[in-house]
Amino acid sequence: MPVQTQPATTTKAALYTGYTLTTLFALFMLMDAGMKFTHAAPVIEANNQLGFPIHLVPAIGVLALVCLAVYLIPATSVLGAVLFTGYLGGAIALHLRVDNPLFSHTLFPIYIALFLWGGLWPRDANLRELFPVTHPPAQLPSLKKTLWTGYALTALGALLVLFSAVMKFIYVPPAGSPPPSFPLHHFHHIAYIEIACTILYLIPRTSFSGAVLLAGYLGGATCINLRDGQSLGSSLIPAFIAVILWAGLWLRDLRLHRLLPLRS
Repeated sequence: MPVQTQPATTTKAALYTGYTLTTLFALFMLMDAGMKFTHAAPVIEANNQLGFPIHLVPAIGVLALVCLAVYLIPATSVLGAVLFTGYLGGAIALHLRVDNPLFSHTLFPIYIALFLWGGLWPRDANLRELFPVTHPPAQLPSLKKTLWTGYALTALGALLVLFSAVMKFIYVPPAGSPPPSFPLHHFHHIAYIEIACTILYLIPRTSFSGAVLLAGYLGGATCINLRDGQSLGSSLIPAFIAVILWAGLWLRDLRLHRLLPLRS
């Protein structure tokens, strides 16, 4: 089934609003990324408080600049927004780990994400069709093999996330072991988030929103792994799960081909 290009239905007011939000987001991220290449006292103090290795901070700055470049290129803007969602999820996880204030610190990356997605949503009719709630039915691929591969990857990714949630409910620290790096009293909260995001991902009308939320969550898990000094391969396991989830969605709904990874 070919992907048909739909006529643009975006007003000038929506375009200007989107470009304004995108510009504000880009300026903030440029400032944030630039600070990660400095040795300013606030940067060092913040990283010491969050417990993130200082030698990884410049790499995070490079990652932010790469994501920003992908986001600002029109053909890859949605892909950049998805990558940035994972990046901001990492910031949320670091603040949650040290029990920083909820509204001023832990949720601050979500405020930034509103500018991130708010800059795209008003000026992209294809994105509005899918996010936050999908209205028309999915455009299925013509090849059954492609469709069933998408379903298989969707099921695999969802099962991995749900397995992680179950493990958080039954986890008991071994006697005499050091406390886990992430606060134990948050384990059940995180498990509920995993279950809720997976349910949204599996419901056809909210599958794209669920995938976006899972991207942020798995970005947070990747960040915590890096913070704990795990190997790069182990740290990136959540990112691989995110790839599986998005690949499953992309294969079974042709509308995502207009958004990810390249658009004309």
